[in-house]
Amino acid sequence: MLLGLMLVSGCSHPDRVGDGPVAPARAALPPLPERWRAVADAAGPVADGWVAAFGDPRLAALVAEAQEKNSDLQAAAAQVQRAAALARQARSGLRPAVQAVGLGSRSHIEIDDIEIGGQAGLPVPSSIEYDSTSFLGLAQASWEIDLWGRISDGWYAALENEAAARADYFAARQSIAAGVARAYLVSIEASRQVGLAEEAVDTLEHLHRLVGLQVREGVAMDGDLALIRANLEQAREALARAQGARREAIRALELLVGRYPAAEFASGIDLPPMPTPPPAGLPSTLLERRPDLVAAERRVAAALHAEDQASKARLPRLSLTGLAGAVSDALENIFDPTATLFSIGGNVAAPIYQGGALAAGENIADAELRAAIAQYAGAALAAFEEVETALDSGVVLRRRRDAAVIRVREIEEALRIEDLRYRVGESSLLDVLQIRQQAITARSDLATIERMEREQFVTLNLALGGSWNAPEADPPEISEKDGDANP
Repeated sequence: MLLGLMLVSGCSHPDRVGDGPVAPARAALPPLPERWRAVADAAGPVADGWVAAFGDPRLAALVAEAQEKNSDLQAAAAQVQRAAALARQARSGLRPAVQAVGLGSRSHIEIDDIEIGGQAGLPVPSSIEYDSTSFLGLAQASWEIDLWGRISDGWYAALENEAAARADYFAARQSIAAGVARAYLVSIEASRQVGLAEEAVDTLEHLHRLVGLQVREGVAMDGDLALIRANLEQAREALARAQGARREAIRALELLVGRYPAAEFASGIDLPPMPTPPPAGLPSTLLERRPDLVAAERRVAAALHAEDQASKARLPRLSLTGLAGAVSDALENIFDPTATLFSIGGNVAAPIYQGGALAAGENIADAELRAAIAQYAGAALAAFEEVETALDSGVVLRRRRDAAVIRVREIEEALRIEDLRYRVGESSLLDVLQIRQQAITARSDLATIERMEREQFVTLNLALGGSWNAPEADPPEISEKDGDANP
């Protein structure tokens, strides 16, 4: 009866914790503004699915591949499984422990040369032999009653750590998606830079042939030809550098998606269209939206429960024990009701002196709580800074792009005019080459700014906690049913 009561009572448990006590974490933050300071009109609900906003199937496929194959994401999923198993392990303390014990023994005793006086006419044995067989079957159970909630606090802390690991997994998914998008954009820009460098080499090679003919005809001087050669070699060096940068960018992309970094990905030269800047929501909602902040907050809640558990370690503990079984001299009689035995007991243990271990445990828990609160505050402030910086960068990059477009247009017009003047002898070859180099630099800068604009869109969505794809997929986990099936 006691064993059944212990089983029923041990299987009951407190409800799973929800939001948990997070007031100390929020209290560590400075007052938050009602709206973002960098951009006043950025309010609006943050939308998910920013990868689809680019309208680029290749990018979407690469992000999906990374979500499946990236080793960092697989490690984060394994951490969720580990945290879930630790939570089930912590909950096991609320349940009774039951184990079965079976014993069997056989003994043979023989005593020789016994001298025993007897009556006349009766034989006196000189030795004694004795055989004995016994079987014992027991079920033992023990259960510590959670009088003060100490064991429950440990379970609560483990549940909060599991929630933190799950949030870390979602943060890793978003971070990897953003990393793939950035690497993809960088690889496209690198290919565009290679194209510009190849164009410069082709143009200078054409000029080199043209000026060579002019030198042989006595129209141009040897100095002009040497100047062309110098500019041509400079352009070839720039081309080699651009080709190396492209291979490096492609390897980084291949690594993120779980491929061997062989620089074999065929990167295009056209950037995807620039999406509309996303609404940024409100600063106050960022705390619930960013998974890394959710993880930090859950760790504060876990530390609070761990502190409660440490303080309750000073309180007495009540444990119940029981056993039931049977003993018989034959295995087939082990279930005979007349051979049963049972025992019920209980004990109360209270710590008196443990050399300062309990006080040290409380100090450790308190320090870990203060550290978790400080880490949460630091992560939250860093998140606000990331959003403000990303919003401000969007404004700056739009202005830079507008100026760069005008710059390219004007420098190409200047190059056209200067080339005409050179052909009629009103300008020098050096002037033409200088303006041509300025035109190449302007087009290269524009390509970089256009890539940075799209990268800023990715960075802003990541900073806002917007998911790359909605709805988010759950990490693989060991189900509670599977966990309960094992001791």
